[in-house]
Amino acid sequence: MQQPQVTLGDRNLSAQARDSVTIKDLRDDPAKSSILEARARELALEQTTATAELGEELLIFRLGDGGYSIPARLVREVQLLTSWTPLPSTPSYIIGLVNVRGRLLVALDLRPLLDIAPASALPGACLLILGTSAMEASILADVVVGVEQNKTSLTSAFSTMAGHRVDWIRGVDRDLNLQLDPEALFADPRLLDI
Repeated sequence: MQQPQVTLGDRNLSAQARDSVTIKDLRDDPAKSSILEARARELALEQTTATAELGEELLIFRLGDGGYSIPARLVREVQLLTSWTPLPSTPSYIIGLVNVRGRLLVALDLRPLLDIAPASALPGACLLILGTSAMEASILADVVVGVEQNKTSLTSAFSTMAGHRVDWIRGVDRDLNLQLDPEALFADPRLLDI
């Protein structure tokens, strides 16, 4: 039985010889290293193209009666809301401070920012820890539904609430989830005035 041949540059290696090649050997040989780097770039480009064709990954969550989605790339982690420290004299959209492995983050309830009455966190509620170029914070979610590819176009959403322009709502998807833009949310003047 003939062993499969592997081509590396202009050299053919048997499977047995290929197994004896170490990563150090590949890195130390400029010709092999450049071939591997070119292949890695090609694979990365293919994956980026495939992601662009499929659409952005969105984390879907529920809060009260509403459904929402945010870009999954901005979600650093999802954590159960077990405890928080309320802050006196803060707006109703600030739940308080939460300790995330030694880092204090503000916990936000989006409902008052959307002119929906705030409510107590449900048992089993989660915090979505978000990181943007502007800041790191957490937002309340009653239930995390999952992560989906955004394959559909959005319908425009009514973008003003009680006289406030809401620039951080991208639109409404086919499942009637409001798609949010955390970068724009964290730039909302109401949050910056805290």
